[in-house]
Amino acid sequence: MFVFKCERYSICSFWEPDTGCNCVALVDFGDLSDTAAPAPAGTPVLLELWARRWRVHDDGVDASLEPAFFDARHNAMPEDSAYPHDFNFALQTKVGGLPYWTANGPAVLLHPDMALTDGGNWHLVLQLDTALEVVDPIDAVQAYADSHPIGPAREGAAEVYPEDGSVGIANFCLDGIGYVLVDSSSHSRQPVFLINR
Repeated sequence: MFVFKCERYSICSFWEPDTGCNCVALVDFGDLSDTAAPAPAGTPVLLELWARRWRVHDDGVDASLEPAFFDARHNAMPEDSAYPHDFNFALQTKVGGLPYWTANGPAVLLHPDMALTDGGNWHLVLQLDTALEVVDPIDAVQAYADSHPIGPAREGAAEVYPEDGSVGIANFCLDGIGYVLVDSSSHSRQPVFLINR
């Protein structure tokens, strides 16, 4: 699975999952290789980081509540169920489980112009915070970020935050979170990528 997001905030409405500025591409395992595909000439690419490990975490929320995390019922939940992560930075990037929404809850799903409001059986595939905690020495990460090509007006530049040992991975409206979701009731099962603040 490859997740793409336009970093050109000066020209793209990248926070909207149906504008073409975001894309989730699924690649068959047999089509993968052990080398990176080169980007077109002159195209800046975001800083490449690898996940070395994931922590297992049980949020304590009953799995039967999952459908309510994707509609207006989320707003009526007790806060400890609606926001089981208690906005803990270390839990904001995750694979699977319930979406840990920002303080706006599933507002991006409830917007009248949003294509995802037509029902569906939505599930979280991947959630990415604006910044990730890194395990490598922060000075090495800073040197890597400084040597990485960036776009015009520093668009696409990686920000390194030595105070908490993290690095910015993308512009999700400055402090937002990116969500890869899939509708299991859809025939295509094509994931979508959206950003919530």
